[in-house]
Amino acid sequence: MISRRDVLKQGLAAGLWASFAAPLRAAATSDLWLNRLTFGATPDSRASLAEMGAEAWLDGQLASPPDDADLTARLVAQRLRISYPAGNDGAGHWKARDQLRPLAALTAAPDSVLPLLDWTKAMDFSERIRPAEEVIAASLTRAVHAQAQLREVMTQFWHDHFNVQSQKDEFTAVFFPAHDAELRTHALGRFRDLLGAVARSPSMLCYLNNADSRASPANENYARELLELHTLGAGNYLNDRFPHWHQVPVTEGVAVGYIDEDVYEVARALTGWTVGDGRWIAEGVDAPKTGVFHYAEAWHDPYQKRILAVEFPPNRAAMADGEEVLDLLARHPGTARFICTKIARRLLADQPDAGLIDRLTQVFLARQDAPDQIAQVIRALTRDPAFAAPPTKLRRPFEFLAALYRATGAEITGTENGWTWQLLRAGWHQHTFPPPTGHSDLTEDWQSTTTLLRLVDYALYAHDEGFGATASRLDAPGKTLDDLARHWAERLTGSPQTDVLALVGADPSEPLGADRHDQSVVAVAFAALTPAFLFR
Repeated sequence: MISRRDVLKQGLAAGLWASFAAPLRAAATSDLWLNRLTFGATPDSRASLAEMGAEAWLDGQLASPPDDADLTARLVAQRLRISYPAGNDGAGHWKARDQLRPLAALTAAPDSVLPLLDWTKAMDFSERIRPAEEVIAASLTRAVHAQAQLREVMTQFWHDHFNVQSQKDEFTAVFFPAHDAELRTHALGRFRDLLGAVARSPSMLCYLNNADSRASPANENYARELLELHTLGAGNYLNDRFPHWHQVPVTEGVAVGYIDEDVYEVARALTGWTVGDGRWIAEGVDAPKTGVFHYAEAWHDPYQKRILAVEFPPNRAAMADGEEVLDLLARHPGTARFICTKIARRLLADQPDAGLIDRLTQVFLARQDAPDQIAQVIRALTRDPAFAAPPTKLRRPFEFLAALYRATGAEITGTENGWTWQLLRAGWHQHTFPPPTGHSDLTEDWQSTTTLLRLVDYALYAHDEGFGATASRLDAPGKTLDDLARHWAERLTGSPQTDVLALVGADPSEPLGADRHDQSVVAVAFAALTPAFLFR
């Protein structure tokens, strides 16, 4: 039986490079849907879609709640190690720890995590960022095992769109489980509701410094990213064409795009949007210790403003300025086009057809008050003729790993987040991407030699206990290497036909030995590193 070392030595990696030049075959309808709308096809999901039909299957996915009973049980049972030596800081000493703990922060009451922000309490810093580590650990479990696969795909999409570096500091980390939960709750809902939830997210408020923003002068970090990354997009930044607000064209009473003056005014509108973590507000006044959003009226700039050509009168009701900003942005045609382009890029192709984006934009605007606005955009995408195009999107590292585990039936049982280090080697930062842009969703940005070699590593070693995610032993029926290769090719690609053994000169009739796991690992790698699996 060919070994893993032989796989690399004899040229499977070379076969991988060659596979990119091969024309992509049109995938079966079931795999086309499953690989685009879930984290990867499985034998069960193929059977379910075939039995229900694509439309009914999609109905079920769009209606699925975030956590099914099986997933909830898995998350309750999951344990994550925390380990650090004894130490001390200005507040005192702490003992060494090496423990397996449940993912308690995922369902913790918002105010119960506030002691982690108390620097009068001595503790290792890994305790303070533990909530973010738990979300990261749960993310792979959810991607592999959740029944609500489309919701999980879109939750990861929104994590990139509304990116927060969860371990920027203890504030973003402590509040990150709530941020993750809000994205999942609204992932298929109304964009305005999602936008409002993110604007109030303590993790986002701390990550982009709006939690400290007050009048004279307002902090512009969140305001700029709100316009450039979250809503209108950089394509609607018009400062290079119109240096003054009165020059920007207006349609139906609203400016067609934004300039720096809008950024400044949006920042003023959002002053006072902070966090209820007991912080100092004014002499004798502290924010309540709620662990959720708090509006500090004393910090708000109450004077008149002009945003996207809309006049905001002075001295309005509490939060009225910020709420109107979010209303304007959520309803803006530029936002609709920007969001629809990104959804189509995530679920279909790097460069979606302009006509398709026009059609999706119309749905987004027409359904802007519907509670399932985002779901209706996705439904329109799947009904569009463009959705039948062959796959061209390369799976990014996290997606590749999740799809691999789903296809092989692996159980996520790891007690450490070591797998995140493996993904870092390929350029993927699960919930820790530093800039607010989030990961790129363009295939060209994931085709470097370094990244592709890491995919080879995942294909060969992701089922080893040392990888840190699973210790699942692989097995398969059959008597020969060809039987094994066909079994795993069918599970990973939907087709038992495979000619990849020829890439490494293996003898298909070679009898299987006693260790089916190692033999299966090699067969899985053969299937995983073909275009049928690499592309979604």
